[in-house]
Amino acid sequence: MITRAFPFFAVFAILVPAVAESAPPVDHADYDRYCAWCHGEAGNGQGPSARRVDPVPRDFTNGVFRCRSTPSGSLPTDADLRNIILRGVPGTAMPGWTILTPDQIDNVIATVKSFSATWKGTAARTPISVPPETPATRESIARGAQVYEKMQCGQCHGKAGHGDGPASAQLHDDLGNSMHAADFTKSGMMKCGDSSARIYTTFMTGLSGSPMPSFDGQIQPQDAWDLVHYVESLRE
Repeated sequence: MITRAFPFFAVFAILVPAVAESAPPVDHADYDRYCAWCHGEAGNGQGPSARRVDPVPRDFTNGVFRCRSTPSGSLPTDADLRNIILRGVPGTAMPGWTILTPDQIDNVIATVKSFSATWKGTAARTPISVPPETPATRESIARGAQVYEKMQCGQCHGKAGHGDGPASAQLHDDLGNSMHAADFTKSGMMKCGDSSARIYTTFMTGLSGSPMPSFDGQIQPQDAWDLVHYVESLRE
């Protein structure tokens, strides 16, 4: 009688069940300490102080983010989220959390992502390309004023950029919350960043979930830079 030796690794595989790889647990402590007061423990924007702030805190459960470097409607990159946490959002109750360490910021980002299924199996899109800035000449500013009128920016932001356009009083986000058009005359008050490149990105990505559309495909990069220079010229 001939017996065949059963390979040891086969016996081991039978006796020891395979252990599925799983992601490490998310540390919610930093989010709970610094963010839940406004955004809520469940990330739904309904924290204890939410009713006291205007505009209302961001609801992370729907996976919609306004300030991004990525195309309209897509998820932001980790760098986008990190930038918002560190810089804050001017004109809102969201401060810049410069006291947080890089590890704490990573914990907050992981917690924010855990609130929405949109992050599962979906990678953040590649940031849009920002071409080199064109010279901010008087001619560029004049062309930008024409783009401002063509794209009807004054309907919300006002003819002189004070955020008092005829449609400004009726602005609401996709969840029905009231919104305020940006006042371009105030320096440092652009919600997604005040640099020329950041303003360009805002024009070309839009603010998802808000009335601010993306101008990508509607204007050329040259036009967008002209519009940036015109908006910057409105600052007091």
